[in-house]
Amino acid sequence: MKNLLVLTDLTENADHAAFSAVALGRKMHTNILLFHTEIVQPVAPEYVGPPTLMDTIEDEENLEKLQNLTETLTRHAQSGSDWKPEVHFQQGVGSLAYQVDDIEKENNIEMIVMGCREGGRIDHFLTGSETFSVVDHSSRPVLLIPHESRLINIRKVLFATNYTDGDVAIVRYLIKLGHMFNFTLEIVHINLLDENDITRNLRELEFMRHMHQMPTAGIIYKEAYGKNITRRLNRLCQESKADILAFSHYRDSFFSRLFRRSITRKAISAQTLPLLIFPANFKQ
Repeated sequence: MKNLLVLTDLTENADHAAFSAVALGRKMHTNILLFHTEIVQPVAPEYVGPPTLMDTIEDEENLEKLQNLTETLTRHAQSGSDWKPEVHFQQGVGSLAYQVDDIEKENNIEMIVMGCREGGRIDHFLTGSETFSVVDHSSRPVLLIPHESRLINIRKVLFATNYTDGDVAIVRYLIKLGHMFNFTLEIVHINLLDENDITRNLRELEFMRHMHQMPTAGIIYKEAYGKNITRRLNRLCQESKADILAFSHYRDSFFSRLFRRSITRKAISAQTLPLLIFPANFKQ
């Protein structure tokens, strides 16, 4: 049985993402795996000893929170007449990103779900090293859910592309998701003004050749132009009433550079739309 991996820091915003994951699991017929890691703080070289009393108390409190969340989500998952996901939890120690690969291999992970940190919106994720580190070490899509978002009914997903080779596999995956959720897929090609892209036409021809070989009925194709593409994407999402914005993330790729720009941080700071990020190592 496949699982949705919910990475939680046990905050209110992470709990919101976990409840959203249950709703997704019902549609995708997956179970839910909550994962919380204890970050080990560096200590002075002269102190080497057992955990302090405060460390022990904090660990016990976090375990209790994780157990309570699991029980609450289980009760929530059992309501209704749809598929009823089972909810489990695991704990780890150390950097979250370096544990993701092992968790995926051992637990048949379909998708990773994360929530915004307390006091942060989607710009925190796009400029934060932790999230990109998780994406870099993952082979599964990562869904980032702001606290303001309500993923009850997914009617439209907007996929921003630069006609990269790997984006063809992503479209196949989104088509499969579309059949589960009955949403419309809108593919938007990104065009930066004044950009000298001599391979664009060739990439587009190759991309569309693959599209014609897929069950693409109902897919909408659009072009986005501008110097501030993020602002343009935000406007397109609002105009099309998209529920999720999806894009691929490759190291030093077009979107990696785009979403790390300081001008973008300001433009996207008010974004409340969930982001579905496909990593470089994405596998169908």
